[in-house]
Amino acid sequence: MKNLKLMMVTTLFTILFSVGAFAQNSPKIIAVINKADWCSVCKANEERAMNAFKENNKDGVYQFVINDISNAETAKKSAIEINKLGLAKVMEPYKATGIVCLFDAKTKKPINQLLMSLSSEDIAKAMAYFKMDK
Repeated sequence: MKNLKLMMVTTLFTILFSVGAFAQNSPKIIAVINKADWCSVCKANEERAMNAFKENNKDGVYQFVINDISNAETAKKSAIEINKLGLAKVMEPYKATGIVCLFDAKTKKPINQLLMSLSSEDIAKAMAYFKMDK
């Protein structure tokens, strides 16, 4: 039941952020969320972190992409989306789960990383800070 709820939140999150990204001409920051269903950090924080990301992206500055590395099938699907964004090469060093990798949407250069385990308040502060430069 908990896995079903988590899958629903992840799906809703993806839809909401896709719609949010269209509200603005183009996102300025691409945030790749590395997650897996076996990751204890993800299990403990995903729903809360996703809500914090959504709440702090009403202006659509961030484009969120889920990189689900739970298994070979989900990793393959995620790789397709990451390739479409031109991030395949720059994502190679980022294998850990429970992190959010931030990239400049134009240059594809890494900006920083956030931990899903950060408090909602710290996620809000970090998101505001990183979009100030954009």
